[in-house]
Amino acid sequence: MEERYRIGATESVDVAVIRHERRDGYLEWTVAVGLRGGEGTVHVPGHYPAVLAQRLRAAEAAFAPGGRLGRDEYLDLTALARDGDESLALSSTARSPVRVTVEVPRGELAELANLLDHAQQLIEELRQGVGLVPDSLPDAL
Repeated sequence: MEERYRIGATESVDVAVIRHERRDGYLEWTVAVGLRGGEGTVHVPGHYPAVLAQRLRAAEAAFAPGGRLGRDEYLDLTALARDGDESLALSSTARSPVRVTVEVPRGELAELANLLDHAQQLIEELRQGVGLVPDSLPDAL
């Protein structure tokens, strides 16, 4: 089973929360940041969107074309400049079975960070809500 919750979009990328049911029956959450044209999508675990939002804000403040602005176990962030257009490359790391890079124009970083914050908030709300739904109704009803 997979459920997809669209959070929103910038001019170049879409953000969605995905709820997966694993084979062992447990739920797993991921967030997808994908190019609107469908050329590439980066997936990050459900605990990570707020962290990535903070990293995007820091990358915007420290933007230097050609510089690596961050790296962790999920993503590399690299500032790019081509023909006067500045963007941030979000690249999956070697930990990922498939290497994917999504480039986000610098002017969209704040908007993407806000969408990622909303994605994190939705995940937290849905995680709590799943525990509130009873498996069956009381006999009195």
